[in-house]
Amino acid sequence: MVKAKYIKDHVSGYGKQISRATNQKFGISNQLIVKAAMGDEKSLTQIADMGKLGERLVLAMPTIKEHLKTYIQGNTQYNQALAEIYKEGSKGALAIDKAASDVTLENTKFNNLLEEYKEKLFVSLEAEDIRHQDQMDVIKLQAWVDAQMKTIDAQVQQESISNKPFIAQLKANEDYENKKIQHILEHGSQQDLSLIPRKKYVTNPLKQMWDEVRDFFS
Repeated sequence: MVKAKYIKDHVSGYGKQISRATNQKFGISNQLIVKAAMGDEKSLTQIADMGKLGERLVLAMPTIKEHLKTYIQGNTQYNQALAEIYKEGSKGALAIDKAASDVTLENTKFNNLLEEYKEKLFVSLEAEDIRHQDQMDVIKLQAWVDAQMKTIDAQVQQESISNKPFIAQLKANEDYENKKIQHILEHGSQQDLSLIPRKKYVTNPLKQMWDEVRDFFS
């Protein structure tokens, strides 16, 4: 096995500050790199986890950022709308109270008020018809959305099941590669990779069958 003392660092001395900053900000140091290169499992695992986390952040953060910006903007508009609605509500409430007072005080205007009532009743009935139609549309839309979501949930579940052998094969490949590295490091020139069992969930005939299953449920 190659010893760590044979690894020569010719550049870190020229960049001590940036090397220190890289370690402080990202947890990456020469020691970590050397340990990983020497086959230290903890260091290898740490670097692998850092890489996977980095991939997830690169993939997810743009969408997360946009969703949160939209969420903030939506909440802002919602609260602004509430403020305007309540302001109008206060005006309406005052107008209604004044109208009620006018009815009690202006008994002589009964006939005119009766006509106004009839007009208001007509408007209210028309508004009720509109409200009812809107509510019916909401109910239909909700039913359609629920049906679509159930269909999508079923498709995702089927796809998850059909993908199991491929995911298992990826894990088996990773396990094999790790065991191969350990075997070579342990036995050197006396290595015999045929002694390492290898799981094959997806061979060419099986792959064709799994692809057909996935196509069927897609």
